[in-house]
Amino acid sequence: MPKEWIATKGVSTMQNLGSGKWLLALAGALLLAACGSPSNSTPSATPISESMSVEEARSVSNDLELQGRAPEQQVVFDFSGKVEEGPSKDTVLSGKLTLELKPVGGGHFVFMGALTGNNLNVPAKGVLTRGGRIYIFFEVDKANNLLIIGTGKREAGGMFKGPFVGPAAGDRGSWTATPVSGPTPMPTPQPQKLSYDFSGLVEDGPAKGTKLEGRLNLEVRLKEGYGRLEGKLVLADGSEIPVKGALAGDKKVFVIFDLGKGGRIVGEGDIQADKSIQGPFILVQQENGRTSLSQGSWTATPIP
Repeated sequence: MPKEWIATKGVSTMQNLGSGKWLLALAGALLLAACGSPSNSTPSATPISESMSVEEARSVSNDLELQGRAPEQQVVFDFSGKVEEGPSKDTVLSGKLTLELKPVGGGHFVFMGALTGNNLNVPAKGVLTRGGRIYIFFEVDKANNLLIIGTGKREAGGMFKGPFVGPAAGDRGSWTATPVSGPTPMPTPQPQKLSYDFSGLVEDGPAKGTKLEGRLNLEVRLKEGYGRLEGKLVLADGSEIPVKGALAGDKKVFVIFDLGKGGRIVGEGDIQADKSIQGPFILVQQENGRTSLSQGSWTATPIP
């Protein structure tokens, strides 16, 4: 490891470390990339209950720690929904709804999946409680935050039905989901091996001007774009830095580089159209019981 990546100043600073949004992303990264897989009994940050609000359910369905978990079961439904009042009145949404369930303790689940059909592929997330109450969020247009928000209850035979609102303001309707198959165990995802040319530069803080470059070798286990990654950053001198992290959807990556002696790089990256990754990072250094923080940016370009 280059000596410049070892703490050189016993300074503690939180200045110029970006917005609160970045710090939240940092917290998500720390949760996602923590050593080892989370226990299947790990509860979500927001307690799941039969009486939780739609807002609480959406928060749980977007929880990065939970979305980084490996799903255990898959269920397929015949789905049908119709807008009964509002600007989109009489619009019908139907197809195969495939959900992948992830246990979160207490008999509750979070899930992700998609509603598919002719020219239809709508991502879905949500929460299923122990008592059979379901909250489901269809991302009709994520860029414009257009959602169909459904709630419902499990009925006889495993069918779900209930009301929904959206995607347009004032739209209201009802939906049903009839089980076709499952629950069936999820197959163990096979690892993918990926390599990148990595380059990082500290742009602000005590370590300003420090560079880190090398070959980033990763083994990724994913399902539907979500999963965990592990590997090493191999530097020019042959030394290696362990790396762990996670994919949160098909557009976002969180990584932690373990520099040893309490030092680490915590990064967030956006996956580009050419499969390269770009984003910010925070360098955490420790010396004599004090912590210093620097920030910078990194890129990872795929190696064919």
